[in-house]
Amino acid sequence: MHIHILGICGTFMGGVAALAREAGHKVTGCDAGVYPPMSDQLRALGIELIEGFGADQIALKPDAWVIGNVVSRARLPDGTPRYGLMEAILDGGLPYISGPQWLAENVLQGRHVLAVAGTHGKTTTTSMLAWILERAGLHPGFLVGGVPTNFGISARLGDRSERAPFVIEADEYDTAFFDKRSKFVHYHAKTAVLNNLEYDHADIFPDIGAIET
Repeated sequence: MHIHILGICGTFMGGVAALAREAGHKVTGCDAGVYPPMSDQLRALGIELIEGFGADQIALKPDAWVIGNVVSRARLPDGTPRYGLMEAILDGGLPYISGPQWLAENVLQGRHVLAVAGTHGKTTTTSMLAWILERAGLHPGFLVGGVPTNFGISARLGDRSERAPFVIEADEYDTAFFDKRSKFVHYHAKTAVLNNLEYDHADIFPDIGAIET
């Protein structure tokens, strides 16, 4: 399968790309800001990166378009779509899916998902938990919102057997412009780790009560 990821250089979407590549899929992607550490990781995995969201990328004709939450239907002052590729996908009636949903359907099913949530410390705690399980000999899968130095990569499939552990940084930010639920809703975690909770993401949550809900 060929998947093309819009917003591939974000830490989450870059992790999704790494997992898809490890699973044997052809992966390409685009972003407005192609820079390290994700650009280095993705290129090392043989993933082609395209600068910008030009509608001409529609010619790639992947099997699936995977959409990051950086993408919207916003327009520039002159009325031009900021994300021309997304408009071309919609105009063509082509199948698309969010990153969290793709992850849930293609990687997390059947796994024992350990989700690390909270306002602060998610990346550090996720990395630590994955390393503890690694040292315990469990060879966990993981997706971290950064590149842990002990693993040298932000995501891997790990042991793919039934109920094998998969550790994920569980972000409360929205999934995509077409799915305003928090990303972690898709993960169906068996074990949840909540570090702390403070008011954050004022652009999508009106108050801390909305986050708690």
